[in-house]
Amino acid sequence: MEPLLPNGSRVIASLYQPGEPLRLGDVVLARRPDRPEVEMVKRIEAFDGDRVVLAGDNPTESTDSLVFGPVDRSAVIAVIRWRYWPIPPRRL
Repeated sequence: MEPLLPNGSRVIASLYQPGEPLRLGDVVLARRPDRPEVEMVKRIEAFDGDRVVLAGDNPTESTDSLVFGPVDRSAVIAVIRWRYWPIPPRRL
């Protein structure tokens, strides 16, 4: 599968506020639980109580919840709202 956000993408995001609802399919910026200094962009695949299951769009190249398990919602930094570069392909 082609990554949703290729290298060099520019996005608009909103900071995540604790208690704000998250939805399945949201693309988020989050801290890796095993290496908190590393930030990652992943899609929310499922919920596990106060934890979220994060999945990458490129399973063969991605490190996600299959490796480190569900992450606390407090690890979510921002929700990606829109990609403006590169310009998304036009759909007919």
